[in-house]
Amino acid sequence: MSNELEILQRALQREKAARKQAEQILEGKSRELYLLTQELKDVNAKLEEGLTEKTSELQGVFGNLVDAYVLMDISGNVIKMNHSAEELFGYDINKEQLNIVKLIYKEDYEYAMTSFQELIFKGSFSDYQARVYTKHKGVRTVHINASLIHNKKNQPIAAQGIVRDITEELERKRIFEEQKKQLSAIVENSSLGIALTRFGKIIQTNKAFQNLLGYTPDELLQKEVKNISLKDEYEKSASNMQKMNDGEINNFSVNKRYVKQDGTIFWAKTNVAAVRNEDGSIKYQVALIEDITEQLEFEKQRDQLVKNLEKSNKELNDYAHIVSHDLKSPLRSMNALLTWLKEDYEEILDDNAHNSLNMLLKKVDKMDHLISGILKYASIDKVDHPKQNIALHEIVADIIDVIHIPDHITIEVATELPIIQGDKFRLQQLFQNLIGNAVKYNDKEQGLITVSCEQKEDFWQFTIADNGPGISKKYHDKIFQIFQTLDDKNESTGIGLSIVKKIVVLYDGQVWVESEEGKGTTFYFTLKNKI
Repeated sequence: MSNELEILQRALQREKAARKQAEQILEGKSRELYLLTQELKDVNAKLEEGLTEKTSELQGVFGNLVDAYVLMDISGNVIKMNHSAEELFGYDINKEQLNIVKLIYKEDYEYAMTSFQELIFKGSFSDYQARVYTKHKGVRTVHINASLIHNKKNQPIAAQGIVRDITEELERKRIFEEQKKQLSAIVENSSLGIALTRFGKIIQTNKAFQNLLGYTPDELLQKEVKNISLKDEYEKSASNMQKMNDGEINNFSVNKRYVKQDGTIFWAKTNVAAVRNEDGSIKYQVALIEDITEQLEFEKQRDQLVKNLEKSNKELNDYAHIVSHDLKSPLRSMNALLTWLKEDYEEILDDNAHNSLNMLLKKVDKMDHLISGILKYASIDKVDHPKQNIALHEIVADIIDVIHIPDHITIEVATELPIIQGDKFRLQQLFQNLIGNAVKYNDKEQGLITVSCEQKEDFWQFTIADNGPGISKKYHDKIFQIFQTLDDKNESTGIGLSIVKKIVVLYDGQVWVESEEGKGTTFYFTLKNKI
């Protein structure tokens, strides 16, 4: 009995010890579970915080996305749109429902359905371009990249797309292409030779350039600029090209000769301009060449003509002075001899002889005036005095005092005469010839000569009018030609009015006459405010 009791006690002790051990193990595991639970709570808190942060970031990106963002279910009902999408399509899905089919442009419907099927089967599509209807902006052209959204079972539940409005971009491209075509047409049909070069290598030419040089387009693509240039002239241009490559200049112009395909040479004016990359380096050069061979030949002939004309003018001027010196001397001798004859033989000569001598003296006197007139006409544009401020009322007053004015003739200055810049000698010649003629040929018992002027835009218009015999209209042009005269008495040299015209033309003015026989004559002429 005692043995059984001992066995029972030992069994109870072992059970007690095992229970205690189990409690200790359970207590340890509970502690570990508690600590793990706390750790999981901390991790979950961090995950929730990270998820909130990422969600906030995604919402920020979604809201600030420049392109339109659209989220729709598989049936095409729009679930979400960002601000850019609302601006583009004009819909607020918080206030009205919107199915994507409503936006599809009628003529693009089939293409849209094909693209949607591609989205369903492939999971995405890119570079979709089509027209869409918008609420306020009309029809727009858009570019779309789209993808499906799947659930955990990999089943498609929605679709999202980034939509970019490319309407203006396409219009800019269209305008650019149109302008490009227009520019190409202008370049191709230009009368100027045009070539693109890169570091001396020809890369493109137009028809005019090809025709000038006699090469085909393909032949020119095998050439360099030095192959169609004379060596010494190419070297001169090469220095400018180097400056252009170094960024010192952007363009230059040069006259140079080119060698044609047949070996002949022609002169051309060449303008070269640089087209640069963003970093300033040379992309290529544009050269415009114009054949100036005939122009240079014309200029050469013109220069020679000017030299010849200058020589002729000098010879004419010298001749006028020679005439003045060599002819006036014998005329004076003739005048003296005739005067002596008239005085020495006055009692011997009859009336006919006296009349003949008087006529000879008049002829000699007229010849003297004619020679003086020729000299004045020839030298009127040779004498170049410094321009001064000339008071024309003083000029006219001096003329009235100097010339002989018969008692029956009155000269009136009807308006105030201006002060202009010019040569006093020429202006005096101008007014004296016109006023002198008006006095000389006036045939009225009470002659009247009126001097006046009127200011126009940038010039003065002067008028010298008389009530004399008048001039027939058929002579209005003739009277301004040298040696032309209407004086029946043969007292005029026919040089005075030609000098008037020469002076007026010299000052870039005009002169003309209005007159009728028996009704007087009015001469008009213009002078610039500043001669």
